[in-house]
Amino acid sequence: MKEKLSKVLVVILITELMLLLYFGVFCLFNSLVAYKNASGNDWLNFAGGIIGSLIAGMIAVVTFLCTIKNNDKNQKEAHELQTKLNIENNHLQTSLKVEDNLNRKMEKERFALANTYNQLENFLFTVANMLYKNDDFIEMKNDFMRLYGEFISSINNIKFNSEIFDDRSKCENCEMCDIKIYGTLVKVAMDIQKEILIIDVECRIALDHLVSALNMAAQNIQLLDEKSNLEKININTEKLIEIKKSQIINPIGALTLQEQACYNEILSLSENIKQHNQRISELYGLIENNLKSIGDEINLAKSKADQIDKSQKMQLDNLIRKYFSVYKFYIKEVVYDVQMNGKKINTVCAKLNLEKNHPAK
Repeated sequence: MKEKLSKVLVVILITELMLLLYFGVFCLFNSLVAYKNASGNDWLNFAGGIIGSLIAGMIAVVTFLCTIKNNDKNQKEAHELQTKLNIENNHLQTSLKVEDNLNRKMEKERFALANTYNQLENFLFTVANMLYKNDDFIEMKNDFMRLYGEFISSINNIKFNSEIFDDRSKCENCEMCDIKIYGTLVKVAMDIQKEILIIDVECRIALDHLVSALNMAAQNIQLLDEKSNLEKININTEKLIEIKKSQIINPIGALTLQEQACYNEILSLSENIKQHNQRISELYGLIENNLKSIGDEINLAKSKADQIDKSQKMQLDNLIRKYFSVYKFYIKEVVYDVQMNGKKINTVCAKLNLEKNHPAK
């Protein structure tokens, strides 16, 4: 539109110049005609007309040239201003896109870390409230394994949905990585990574104590069942011995063949009871020892869970809060840098390649 207006203006100026020249020639022609019929003072009028025509023509030419030059200058300044505005607008649009992408990335990380933290709390709470007055210890063990598995799964989710476990070393010639707060962000991310790995090891120790306790508890169920079965067998055997004794009438030295057979059976059954009682005594000792070991293992698991809950979990929570606080400042610095300078191809951060790795959904 501006180019069309400029062309129209040039046409108008050229037309004006042609009219002025035409007017000058016309005046000169009239002066020459008058000159043929003039004498004395008329000659002076003739000379004055010529000079006036020449001056008017020169003024017209100078005016035309100045107008053209001023128009070119205005056009150049307008073009430069528009170019500058276009660049600033492009930088602004790019910075808005960068801000949106970074905010979405931050929210994905926030969700992943929050999920891990919640899974950790679930595991620690269940360990702290461990009750083993339940016959189905295998199922209970599987529940603890499942809770720990969900915690580990959430850690893996962090690795896939955040940059906490990524290589955060600086890219070569990267303006994004050279932003001041980037180093702080990387440091806090490394602290979170380190703390998560430490907590994972500590949780594994607590789980090992629980698994050991629950395995022994399951074993105790089997020992108690065996002890109960032997006691029942002994009761039935004692009843059978009483029946056999009632079938013996004569003294020991004058037993009939039938009575002797009953007597021998009584001796055999009594020996079985004796052996069973010995095994019951052994089982009682094993059960008591297991109960003590189970209590010790559960206490160790609870103590470890309490230690994680009161120190490492709190430390992790503080680091997560700090990380996102720093992340917000980092986003502001990146957005401001892009808004001021744009994103150059040779300075795009390989780890924060926003358009490629995190396209808008």
